Formats: sequence, structure tokens, C-alpha cells
Amino acid sequence: MSGTSIEQRPAGGRAGRLWIARVRSIALLAVLLGLAATGATTFAIERFLGEERARADLARDLERMTRVLALTMQGQLWDYARDSAEGIVEALAADDPRIVAVTVTDEASGRPFVEYARGDAVAPGAVLHRVENIEANGAMIGRVTVAMTVSPYLALAGDAVRRTLLITVAMLLLGGALMMFFLQRRLLQPMEALAAAARGLSTGDLSRAIRPLRDDELGGVATALENMRVALLGAFEDLQGKNRELQAQSALLEQRVAERTEALSKANDELRGALEALKKTQSGLIEAEKLASLGSLVAGVAHELNTPLGNAMTVVTTLEDLLAELERRVAGNTLRRSDLERHLNEAREGQDILQRNVTKAADLVRGLKQLAVDQTTDMRRNFALAEVVGEVMIMVRPRFNHTPFQIETDVAEVSMDSFPGPLGQVLTNLVLNALTHGFAGREAGCVTISARPGEDGLVVLAVRDDGVGMAAEVRRRIFEPFFTTRLGQGGSGLGLHIARNIVMGLLGGHIEVSSEVGQGTVFTVTIPRLAPQRPAS
Repeated sequence: MSGTSIEQRPAGGRAGRLWIARVRSIALLAVLLGLAATGATTFAIERFLGEERARADLARDLERMTRVLALTMQGQLWDYARDSAEGIVEALAADDPRIVAVTVTDEASGRPFVEYARGDAVAPGAVLHRVENIEANGAMIGRVTVAMTVSPYLALAGDAVRRTLLITVAMLLLGGALMMFFLQRRLLQPMEALAAAARGLSTGDLSRAIRPLRDDELGGVATALENMRVALLGAFEDLQGKNRELQAQSALLEQRVAERTEALSKANDELRGALEALKKTQSGLIEAEKLASLGSLVAGVAHELNTPLGNAMTVVTTLEDLLAELERRVAGNTLRRSDLERHLNEAREGQDILQRNVTKAADLVRGLKQLAVDQTTDMRRNFALAEVVGEVMIMVRPRFNHTPFQIETDVAEVSMDSFPGPLGQVLTNLVLNALTHGFAGREAGCVTISARPGEDGLVVLAVRDDGVGMAAEVRRRIFEPFFTTRLGQGGSGLGLHIARNIVMGLLGGHIEVSSEVGQGTVFTVTIPRLAPQRPAS
């Protein structure tokens, strides 16, 4: 199982040797650092302890020297023998190089009695001072101040530290060499053998057995590697057999995938064609629903238009009769002033009635014309919201005239730059949906169209009815296409779907519905005053 190329083996060997070299370097560095840290710690402790001992010895000698001088100067100061006192101090200082300065002060005069100072410069931090009182007959007659340097003690302590350091370094080097020898024999050589075995396994060479060199932790690792080598040999043989089976299965699978891919491609083309046909059919149904809704509204408006036009025809007929009667009286020369005045008053009343009815018919036609233009062209223009609601009222009010239900409006003055036709269609669909579905089994009810300005340039419209409301399962599906609760009774299920698409698409807003059974229904439409730009076709 040595499938590795010849070029890879030297690289693996070099890597293993580099790894062993790194381990040896790390071990050597660890030993050296340990020795250095031990030596430095020993040196620092020995130096500190030596300096402390030197200062303690100096303090003890300084105390003894100060007491001796205080006792010696007692007689000299009492007798005021300055020359004798100076001789004694100079003799002591000459015999003891540690003395830096001696001062004997007379307590009576407060002046120095004897002063001595060595001429050599001494570091201030290496000098200790001590003051001792000079007493005679129970009274203090003066003070002696002695300053001694610790330098000689520190020099002796430094020599001792250096000797100790040299001995310690020698011992540490010997111990380090012994440790490295032990590590080489007990750790590095077995690790190098394990690394070589691991390199063989990593390159795929499973032919050489791995034998443990000793019975310890590293020997356990070698045993585990050998067990792994044996397991890998068995696993490779199993893998080769399974690989041959997989190759046969792969060829069969590729053939089946090719067949399925071809079948899926054909099915995908068929589904794409069916989807396009469905989209065209849905668009056609939506347009048909728009035209059916508009035709129904136009029929209602035409019926509403009959009333003023019928009244106008009645007035015209009456005026014709009055005019014929007037011509007959004029021809027979039987016209009286009172008859003329009566005919004029009746003609004036007829003209007033005729003008009111013709004006009403003209308003209906004008509103119908504007609504038809808006809903068929989707034109964008500036308009007053109340104007669009008024046009919608013209269209839908005839549907309420022969029912017990009412329709009301509460619209604030809001100007918009949007699409009045689609907006009118949305309101028309919502109102007719309320009239068709909201009052089933009711003898009275009211639909209210309200509008108010919202925040951030929005307009909030609401179409509210106090009808039967709807259940939760109906409310969840209310905007789905072709969903209706009056299937087969004239409902197409597209009115609210069309309204939602217009609000969320062309008008750039959103529509919500809230309803509970027996509590009525509210459709809330929120759209911007300034409609978004219409995408290019």
C-alpha cells in the first residue's frame, strides 16, 4: 500500500527530522531557560541576603563604636580636653576604615567639641549614622554622632555572591547536560522513531510494522499506531471492494440521472407553457371582472339617470301644451292679461324644474365620464380625494337606492398626486363587497367611507360596515383569487384580489382587514399622497 510517489518520501523525511530538531531545540531551550532562571534567582537572593547581613553587621558595629566613644569622650568633655579628644577620635578612625565622620557636640554651648571627617568620597546611600548621649553624674553633657560606611561589608558580600554564583552555574551546567542526555535517551530517540512511523502512515506506507522500543507511555503510543496500521490495512481492502461497487453504481446512476433530466426538462417546458397560459387566463378574468363591475355600475347610473330625464320630458310636454293654449288664445283674440301672467308663471316654474333636472343629469354624465376615463386609462394626475369619493358615490349609490341599506362618507380635504381611476376602482370594489356580503340576513345597515391624512405623507382610507362580519378562516383567505363565499350566486372571487393588487402595486400602499363575527368589517387602505413612479412596461 505504498501509493505515495518517490518525490514525496524525502520531503516527509525532512519534515520529520525538522520536527525532531524542533523538539530537541525546544527541550534544550527549556533546560537553558530553567537553568538561567534558577541561577538568576539564586544570584538575586544571595545578593539580597548578603547586603542585608552587611547592613546588620554594620549597624551592630556602629552601635558598639558609638557607645565606646560616648564613654571615652565623657572624661574629655568634662575636663574640656579638646586635644586629647581629637587624638582619640583620629586614632580610632585611622584603625577603622569604615568610619566616615565623628562629631562630638558640647551640650552647654551647643557647638561641636570635636569634628572628624574622612576625605574620601562615599556614596550617601551606603552610610549609616548613630547618635549617643554623653552623660556625667546623671546629666547629659554632650552628644557623639558617628557615621560609618557599609562599603567594606558589601565588597565582602559581593565576593561571596560571585563565588556562590560560579559554583551554582557549574552545578546547573552539569545538571543540564545530564538532563539533556536523559531526554535524548528516554524521550527524543523514541519520539523520532514514532515520528518516522507516523510519516510512513501519512504517506500511505502500511507495509512496515511498528514495534514499541520500551514499555512506557511512548511504547503505548507505538502500540496504538501499530493497531491503527493494521486497521487501516483492513479498511483499505474493504474500501477497494466498495469503490468497485460504487463505480458500477455511479455509471448506472449517471444513466438514470440523464434519463430523469431529459424527462424533467420536457415537464418543465410543459409547465412553463401552462403557467403562461394560466397568467393570460388570469389577466383575462381580471379584465373581465373589471368590465363586468363597470357595466353593472353603468346600468345603475343609467337607471338613476332616468329620473331627471323623465322629469325633464314631463316639463317639456307641459310647456308645449301651455304654448299651444297660448297660441290659440292669441289667434282667437281672447287672451287676457291675467291669462298671460298665469302662462308666464307656469312657464317660469317649468323652466326652473327643467334646469334642475338637466343639471342633475349633466352632473351624472360628467362624473360617469371622468370615472370611465380614469378607470380605463390609469392616468396619473393631481386631484382632490373628496372628488374621487364623490365620483364613486355617483356610481354606487344607485345600487343602494332599492335596498334598506345606507352609504355615508366622512372625507377630509386631501390633495393627492396619484392614480384616481385605480383608487376609485379599489373603493368601488370594497363598497360593493360590503353591500354584497356584509348584510346577509340583515334588514338594515350602513357602509361608511372615511379618509384622513396620516403621518409621513400618507393617507388612510377606511371602508366600514356594521354587518355580519366574517370568521377567522374566511378572513385569512379574503384576498385570495377566486375565493368567494357566494360561489354560483354571482360572486367571482376577484374583486378584493384586484383591490389588493392595485393598492400594493400601482398605488404603493398596503391594505388590511379587521373583522369579527357579528361585529362588522373594516378595510383600511394606507397609501402615499405622492404615488411612486410607475414602472415602464
